[in-house]
Amino acid sequence: MKCKALVAFVLLLCLPLANYMQAQNLKRRAFLGVQTITITDSLAKVRKLPAASGALVVRVIPGSTAAAIKLQPNDIILTLNNKSVGSAQELVAMARQLQVGEKLALSVFKAGKAVSIKGKVQPMPQETAVNGDVIYDEVALPSGGYVRSIIKKPKGKGKFPAVFFIQGFNCGSIDNLPEDDTQRRLMDGLLAKGYLVYRIDKPGTGDTKGTKPCSEITYQEEVDAFKAALKKLKTYDAVDTDNIFLFGHSLGGNTAPLIAAEEKVKGIITYGAAAMPWFEYLIDLYREQRPLYSVDYVQVEDDMKTFIPLLYELMVQKKTPEELAQNPKYKTLLQENLDYDGKGHLFARNYKVLQQLQDIPFNKALKEANAYTLAIYGEADVQSLDAEGARMIADVVNSFHPGKGESYVLPRTDHGFVEVGIKADYIRLQAEGQYDAFASSHFNYKLIDLLDTWIKDKLKKA
Repeated sequence: MKCKALVAFVLLLCLPLANYMQAQNLKRRAFLGVQTITITDSLAKVRKLPAASGALVVRVIPGSTAAAIKLQPNDIILTLNNKSVGSAQELVAMARQLQVGEKLALSVFKAGKAVSIKGKVQPMPQETAVNGDVIYDEVALPSGGYVRSIIKKPKGKGKFPAVFFIQGFNCGSIDNLPEDDTQRRLMDGLLAKGYLVYRIDKPGTGDTKGTKPCSEITYQEEVDAFKAALKKLKTYDAVDTDNIFLFGHSLGGNTAPLIAAEEKVKGIITYGAAAMPWFEYLIDLYREQRPLYSVDYVQVEDDMKTFIPLLYELMVQKKTPEELAQNPKYKTLLQENLDYDGKGHLFARNYKVLQQLQDIPFNKALKEANAYTLAIYGEADVQSLDAEGARMIADVVNSFHPGKGESYVLPRTDHGFVEVGIKADYIRLQAEGQYDAFASSHFNYKLIDLLDTWIKDKLKKA
């Protein structure tokens, strides 16, 4: 499901601890290590800049390239290696092209004047764990190239039940997330309970080598990567291969059964997953979600008269966004509601991702996976709409495998595992710009207890 993209550029840091690097083909990516915002007209006027261009440094991450060259908050990055930086987004794209160890030259507006800063690009540090060991490895993809894999293993020898975390729709790296990130807290919480926790970056993100950018891959290519990763997980000596569980967050909840249908696992956990074809899901999403954001019901009703045929032509008839954009009404809805960029991307992904999501055999996959399945809905989850989807997943599983499907509503919790209250509280925090700060200190640890109890029960069963 769609989650809002982050505007700021953040590269993350953890304190050094012993890790075991096994990957042979992947190297650590460059780590600029700044959070920035784009210079607007008003900021340019306040800072006495000649033009509204550049990226204002909000935060410098310790141990990063930015820290090594002594960038400071309130510095404004104007150029990077002699190329103009027009915005925070441009800086993100430019930083992705940097190579560890190469020379770096910045032009920075500092204390009222432009100064030159030089240094060398530093690598992204590896993630750490207080309660276990961190193993960095790689997965070879069927189509060529490699993606980064990360294992967090409880200390000591032996075989451990494993949880494979499968992330949602977006293309961000989940390597070395900040310690207060809710995905990180979920994984670290499971590690503390004694589970080996596994994840990969999607093709085209993080340290990935030899693949297309994530924005260009299709959903099938994404599924193939997770399938290859599950096969690799089963080869580790520390993994109890009879007790592997998939945790699919958001779109990952759709992906999990697809890979489990071929690579059998003990259990599947979905959180905030769509349980219907995506043509139907998107119709419900825009009919029910937009009024929550104070869009007039009459306006919604009127827009749906255009939006439904637009979605049908996109999702079912498989027309390209460029074809659809020839209709002015369609073009407006594509831009305003599907984040169409005029270059074949919807929600910052290849448009074929949505088209392929329409065709996935989700119920068939649940049948063929024949796994214990727990479908979770957070009571304040705006993105997955309501608890009916979780109930539908459990019902499908039970129709084929009686007693193997369960659903659960997690009180007061949103799509990102944050205990916010009700949906209106989530929307208010977003509108006030307070959500990220709130989320960092309100992860719902009841989710970990729920998972631990459910998994331990399944460990006792054949």
